[in-house]
Amino acid sequence: MPDSSPVAETYDRIAHLYDVDMARNMPFDHVHFYAGLSELAGGRVLEIGCGNGRVLLELLRRGIDAYGVDRSEGMLAQLRRKTDRQALDGRVCQMDARALAFSNAFALILCPYSLVTYMVTELDLGQMLDGIRTALEASGRIIIDAFVPQSDLGSEGFQIDYRRAHGDALLTRSKRVAAIGTLLNRIERRYELVAADGTLLEQIETHEDIRPFVPQTLCELLVSSGFRVDAVWWNYASGEPPTNPRFFTVGASIA
Repeated sequence: MPDSSPVAETYDRIAHLYDVDMARNMPFDHVHFYAGLSELAGGRVLEIGCGNGRVLLELLRRGIDAYGVDRSEGMLAQLRRKTDRQALDGRVCQMDARALAFSNAFALILCPYSLVTYMVTELDLGQMLDGIRTALEASGRIIIDAFVPQSDLGSEGFQIDYRRAHGDALLTRSKRVAAIGTLLNRIERRYELVAADGTLLEQIETHEDIRPFVPQTLCELLVSSGFRVDAVWWNYASGEPPTNPRFFTVGASIA
């Protein structure tokens, strides 16, 4: 994301907390879902928004010819440390999802973990999808997921999401979500890292705007951007949508 967006700054600031924070919030096995699709692609794979390696590390461990880009240098630094420790060839670089610098290069492009919701304007989304279409091989495919929007955004005040051990300290995260107009939500998070003796070691406050997508809308936007939708999954599994699904994933190829 660009410097004018708080998203990259947010992830830079919480990069050292991420494995205890968001990486532990996913209740479904999305990592092996993406790894399986990447193996079936049989070619080079790009993960947009690779972060600190939640998905990309598994691809590399499986011997997949995988690459990653992310806007947060803090998250990429964490990823590079992991690839060094595991003796993996981590081919990653800092890059904006809306300004991809590739052409006809990949058999599969992954946009995991609701990355698309950071495309808050039509221009943002159009630039990302145009770049993906250019970066794909002619027979290539995009896999893109998002959370299913919920009507209840919660209370107006901050609510505690969790308390978790972080080394010898305790990490508490609180969150507040508010609607901004009809299309966007603003998410504010507060992190407090407290030592065993009660000393406040660190406090971080972040905010970011996101654009939730209902499945039909995202599919229609993909089609209008020159893609052909060929698959939809729910909660990273095949079959009919369950009651109150949390996530949906769309597979599409160039039309």
